[in-house]
Amino acid sequence: MVSGTRYFQNVWDTLKTTLVGMSITGKYLMRKPITVQYPDERMPIPDRYRGIHYLEQEKCINCLACARACPIDCIEMDAVRHGKELEWVSFTLDYQKCMFCELCVYPCPKDCIHMGTEFALVVEDRSELNHDLLSFKGMAVDARIRMREAEKKKAEKEAAKKAKAEAEAAAKAAEGEADDAAGGDA
Repeated sequence: MVSGTRYFQNVWDTLKTTLVGMSITGKYLMRKPITVQYPDERMPIPDRYRGIHYLEQEKCINCLACARACPIDCIEMDAVRHGKELEWVSFTLDYQKCMFCELCVYPCPKDCIHMGTEFALVVEDRSELNHDLLSFKGMAVDARIRMREAEKKKAEKEAAKKAKAEAEAAAKAAEGEADDAAGGDA
């Protein structure tokens, strides 16, 4: 008889735990699913998220503050100055080393380097983790136009200076000839 009561107790415990489990399942059965179909859909990312860097290249003055602030030297910059204009050669960030500490962002005087919200650094070859942050090589279009205009003005000034020097030389030569002619008549 004891084994018979134990049998019914086991049946009752089984039904009870099944009903408890089904009640939990029932709560979530009618709710909207929260599954995100990555990469087609993405969860919202907080504003302060430290993702892949992006550079506002037009603002950058190549002061090297971000490279000096980086504790592991993963930022390399190279640009050539033409007066106030910059001709960009490279601005690379090595994500094999980067620890996403955001220390490169704060010292920038022009606020041109930022931590983005992109986080997918999936590559097959580790050499692809050395990212070039430049959106263009060389000079920006408007900088190129300003440089051409400045070179034109400089060339015009030099041409005017040369023409003036030639006119002065011609005037001196004419004056010298006039003096020779006046001296020869006397």
